[in-house]
Amino acid sequence: MGTLGVLGLELVQMDTPPTTAYLQIYTEKRCKANCQFCAQAKSSSADITHIARGMYVPFDLELVVNRLKMAYERGYLARTCIQTALYDTWWEDTVHLIKRIRKDCRIPISLSVFPLSTKQYEDLKKMEINELVIPLDACTPELFDRIKGKSAGGPYSWKSHVDGLKRAACIFGKVGTHLMLGLGESDEDAVRIISKLNGDKVNIALFSYTYIPGSQGNFRSETEEKIIKHYRTVQLARHLIMEGIASYSDMRFENGTLKDFGVSSDILLSIIEKGEAFQTSGCPDCNRPMANETFSKIYNFPRKTSKEEITSIKRDMGLAGRIPQS
Repeated sequence: MGTLGVLGLELVQMDTPPTTAYLQIYTEKRCKANCQFCAQAKSSSADITHIARGMYVPFDLELVVNRLKMAYERGYLARTCIQTALYDTWWEDTVHLIKRIRKDCRIPISLSVFPLSTKQYEDLKKMEINELVIPLDACTPELFDRIKGKSAGGPYSWKSHVDGLKRAACIFGKVGTHLMLGLGESDEDAVRIISKLNGDKVNIALFSYTYIPGSQGNFRSETEEKIIKHYRTVQLARHLIMEGIASYSDMRFENGTLKDFGVSSDILLSIIEKGEAFQTSGCPDCNRPMANETFSKIYNFPRKTSKEEITSIKRDMGLAGRIPQS
């Protein structure tokens, strides 16, 4: 809906417009995968137009592409992101969309997809896909299997996803993934895989698990206070690792809970005050406002944080008035 607003195709009141156009090819068929959190999964009864809180409204292809070109040339959008689903003609449809955009527009394109053949990666590279993303979603092999793998009745495996990331990175030079927090992982589970992926030249975007009525699982068993503290902790640890400020081995955990970030309190406070660690992570120019947020609780800030929001972040982390010593 935010994308349609920026394209001038719907009247949408927005505090922060998306800087990336979020697109998905419309099909009335459900995805052949069965990810427990997904509204589009084969066994889900949720509204098929949703991904997390985002609503994807069917619209005319030609009109969208023409407006996309105008929005990019006028500086309203800096990127477009194509989301895929697994159905019989997904590859042909995706190729058609990419080529249709490329016919008229030079906007950078990200593609979020499951593991593909090496030949398909090479073809996408030739089609000038700028960023390729293969979402792991879960932070451990066990969670992956239960939530989107064989145990969930799906076609995916942790091994094939990790292999897909490695093969794609060889072709694209870099590759991205998504981790969805709130599925039952600990701080240490999340920080460990972030460290491993970062070492393999994988860019990690963080999402917050969002329950959609009709989807197959509700994994939110903790209080909102514990959920947001966990999310903020992992956001900060991710930033420290990916910026080369601290490493997983520098950090200290107790029963899976992060107790020491491995840097001095002065450094930690300075990073928190800047707020960048808590802004949307992912491909360049992606801010995905309100994708898994509500106005009362923002997990990924789509813009520079205010002083009031920094105070709220400290409160979320239980750090109001104090910073843990390293």
